[in-house]
Amino acid sequence: MAELLSHSDSPVPFYCCYLLRSLKPGTRDYVYVGSTPNPVRRLRQHNGDITAGAVSTRSPAALQFEWAWQNPHMSRHSSFDAVPFEDKRALYASSQKRLETKLVALCVMLTLPPFKFWPLEIACESSQLHLDVQGRALRHNVPKHVVIANSEIARTFEQATSNVS
Repeated sequence: MAELLSHSDSPVPFYCCYLLRSLKPGTRDYVYVGSTPNPVRRLRQHNGDITAGAVSTRSPAALQFEWAWQNPHMSRHSSFDAVPFEDKRALYASSQKRLETKLVALCVMLTLPPFKFWPLEIACESSQLHLDVQGRALRHNVPKHVVIANSEIARTFEQATSNVS
């Protein structure tokens, strides 16, 4: 799952925050949130295909979104009063590394300023996740301009970077 964010310092055709689910037995519900301008390369790093580490980002907007998604219980954007009652338990529980918590956090964040105004795209690699996120977005009244696509991250990255001259 990835979101397109704009870079404030220099034109970057694509930047994403991503959510990875562990495939390790016994930890399938655990997830990791990160950000990168090149998700294909970053996924290869996570999978151990490449040993080089991540390059630090200079995109304040990307870092703001990533940090809020990693820490919804501490983010000023998802303050206790701004979060719908039915989502408070998920966001403020101790299970911050669980898939359910991150999906709730994503949908809540997309309804709060400043994120609800950003031109974001969510790319879901599995059709099951795509349907789940679409349903959650509908229940949370995620703005209509937020695109929720069932597509591979590599294809989304390729399309985004080829459309910029």
